[in-house]
Amino acid sequence: MARRTISATTLLLLSTLGMSPGPLPMPRDRRADQEALAPFSGLVGEWKGAGQPRRGSAEGAWRESASWAWSLTTDSAALELTVAEAEGAMLRSARLRPDPERPGRFLLDATLADGSDRRFSGEPDDRGRLELEAGDPEVEDGIRGISITPLHETRFLLLFEGRRPGSPIDSRLAEVGYTRQGVTFASGSSGPECIVTGGKGTIPVSFEGTTYLVCCSGCKDLFDEDPAAIVGEYRHRREAGDRP
Repeated sequence: MARRTISATTLLLLSTLGMSPGPLPMPRDRRADQEALAPFSGLVGEWKGAGQPRRGSAEGAWRESASWAWSLTTDSAALELTVAEAEGAMLRSARLRPDPERPGRFLLDATLADGSDRRFSGEPDDRGRLELEAGDPEVEDGIRGISITPLHETRFLLLFEGRRPGSPIDSRLAEVGYTRQGVTFASGSSGPECIVTGGKGTIPVSFEGTTYLVCCSGCKDLFDEDPAAIVGEYRHRREAGDRP
């Protein structure tokens, strides 16, 4: 509902006639936005990322540093992602906020690596992964979809999908796996580690005759979706030194 404004002259006239303008809508504050963004508040902090065009392959891989921080005003709240200058192969920055017109959905205003701006919108799936699509139907090439997957307090993923030049269909463009700065890949686990997050592994999963461990149902779902990719990513991180 649009906010109503009533002039001083109208208020004086209503008072003279013994009438009341009735209750006015309360101005919007940031609390509703903060509550909507609560599932992603664990992203706040400093992160180190390992990007891969293809899971399990070091070809074209890169490293980047990034940070998430709250952006707050008296009437709004958002989460802002900033990628270290000249390090991001996909993004420079992004601003995540609730969609004011569609409850339960979110908007992501992103500045891509080439300096162009693009808006994405979407909602979380039943596993908490936020799937966002480019809102402009004229966008045909480049990044057309971004998924944010919080895996653990020390780990999250950004998946980029879209169309490569000359391709008529969308496909995976790249994925960046982030680990919180100051935390080694296997930090927090004094025993067997989760193949996805590096936390304490407690749930067994198997691939090609080898048993691995994951720490929660969310990690198990991700592993079951594409075990070859997860095992490949895990081995790549270990070889890159993201472990004690």
